[in-house]
Amino acid sequence: MRSLGQETLKAVEDLVEIGGFASPDEAVLAAIEAWHQTADDPAQQLEAIRLRVRRSIDDPRPSLSIDEVDAALDEMMAEARPVSGRAAR
Repeated sequence: MRSLGQETLKAVEDLVEIGGFASPDEAVLAAIEAWHQTADDPAQQLEAIRLRVRRSIDDPRPSLSIDEVDAALDEMMAEARPVSGRAAR
């Protein structure tokens, strides 16, 4: 069996450190499970996307202007904690 690369191992350790998972094993198992869910049933994944689109179309709230979206994204990015490793690229 091949071992994890240093970058991947660091990403897993970071996830455990910030409390995302109780252990490295738990983080890796969650990643494998997520991969299986998306890889095993593309029809289910497509249906989930269709449902999200339908909910968005049917949402009675008013649409946001581009300026409101930019402001909300800027606020989220300001509050976001920096992430190292692959996600930071």
